[in-house]
Amino acid sequence: MTNFEIRILLLLVISFSATFLAYIMYVEYKRIKHLKYVKNVISLKEEEMMDILEKNEKAQTLAFTKKLHLIMKHAGLEFPLPVFIFLFVVFVAGSGSAFTLFLQHWLGYFIGIPFGVMIFYMILNGITLRRKKEFNRALATSISVLVKMMKNGIGFEQALLKAITVSSSSMFKDIFSRFFQEKNAIGEVEAFKNLNDYVNSKELLIFALAIKIGRASGGQFSNTLEKVEKTISYRKKMQEKVDVVTREASMGSYIVVGIAIFLYFSLNGNFDGKIHEYFMNSEYGRFQLLGIAMWVFIGMIANKIITRIDK
Repeated sequence: MTNFEIRILLLLVISFSATFLAYIMYVEYKRIKHLKYVKNVISLKEEEMMDILEKNEKAQTLAFTKKLHLIMKHAGLEFPLPVFIFLFVVFVAGSGSAFTLFLQHWLGYFIGIPFGVMIFYMILNGITLRRKKEFNRALATSISVLVKMMKNGIGFEQALLKAITVSSSSMFKDIFSRFFQEKNAIGEVEAFKNLNDYVNSKELLIFALAIKIGRASGGQFSNTLEKVEKTISYRKKMQEKVDVVTREASMGSYIVVGIAIFLYFSLNGNFDGKIHEYFMNSEYGRFQLLGIAMWVFIGMIANKIITRIDK
């Protein structure tokens, strides 16, 4: 074995040892927690104990499935859950295969699979965030139209329907179409709660709460909605300012990455392709190049996390 292979093997042994130790500690923690639970139910009858255990297991499975469905709804994915899981597995496996082909070493799977999981999560999170911003912008505009129509004497139900219809966002109209379909069947409050399954919006919660309070208190309902309109419009303007600042910080990261790529090709040209030959035609060089690329990528993610502001 070469020195490089011995190093990789030692690093692999250390990684596996640390992972195994962490796993043992986790299993021990779960065992202690389970023993406490058993002590609590040990006094019950056997039939009652089995029912509780079965219900616990089913509840955990349902909670995980429900969470996956909620993630899909927030991202606007309408296909079945098995298809989503299949796409996830294919994406992660493809990422591991791509890293293995680049490195020409089986360690590519150990690097590529966690990387693929992270990228898949980032894509879903990006889609969800884009939908949320689009929804909030459309909601702010629709509430402004709603308030103006109610000030002119149009009833709330008719004004709300018209304000949603004139929106330019098809996603916003699709989400609220579910509200109008469910409102008469399960009630306005429950229908608003169900909308949270399709978009995680604080503005929607404020709007729903204002409608509930306005209907319960009576009086000038339009005045209550007018205050909500000002609040949501202010939040919209603040989010736009935050987006501009965040975009500027992200552009700085992209410029740095662009400079690094430019320097690589410039130096490679000055040295008659020897840099590219070293990094791409030697096993150790490919690992170095991948390490540099991943370090830059992690730096970009860290910069995005630092500069991100959630309103």
